[in-house]
Amino acid sequence: MSHEIDAISRSRILASGSVGSRRFVGNAAISGNFAKFIPIYIIPIIGTILICTDPTMKEEALRWYALKVFYNRTAALEKKITIYDVETYIPMQTLEKLDADGLHYEEKPLINSLLFVRCKESWLLSFKRDNPGDFMFYTSMDSKRPGPIDDEEMRMFMFVTSADRGRNLHYFGESDSTFKMGQKVRVIDGIYKGAEGYIKRVKKDRKLIVSVSGVAVVAVSHIPQEYLEKIEA
Repeated sequence: MSHEIDAISRSRILASGSVGSRRFVGNAAISGNFAKFIPIYIIPIIGTILICTDPTMKEEALRWYALKVFYNRTAALEKKITIYDVETYIPMQTLEKLDADGLHYEEKPLINSLLFVRCKESWLLSFKRDNPGDFMFYTSMDSKRPGPIDDEEMRMFMFVTSADRGRNLHYFGESDSTFKMGQKVRVIDGIYKGAEGYIKRVKKDRKLIVSVSGVAVVAVSHIPQEYLEKIEA
């Protein structure tokens, strides 16, 4: 009789296409062999509960990725992306403008062709297939797949390139290999308090270098020496 019920259950699952509702159950409710919470799928059919605990069914992580936008159309591409409720970030700088009306400030993208997105890799690959002429993504060093950015590296980059801080920023291109040679420091006071990077002399000016590896290098000027704290390796 139980075999007949199982057969009926399987046939109804296939016919309905139902996958049930997803939730998490603590290890107290499962076997003692499971030390952590695991995702399960519960499907109630004819009084029977079928449980799938396939370890390969993992939720894909959200990661930051960098896009090089063709023809500097970052605003247009960002508008396309936000329709899908995907988080985006454009590095900004604040420029001082002096005209007949006096001194005022203007916010502009620091790097015209650069856009960051926080999404699943599968979504990014699908979006690229649908918009092949709009952008290219920065790849991993050892593959042609999108290269995920370290969360802490991205957090620090966003911190120094936000519009309210970006008054003394300079963009130095994509490669950061020549800049990671100075003393690593942390800013302990001022508007950049909490930022970390490398001190490097550029054209006789001491600058704080902050980067997203292989994507963008920016330098912050005019940070007083007393605002800097060495970070020992």
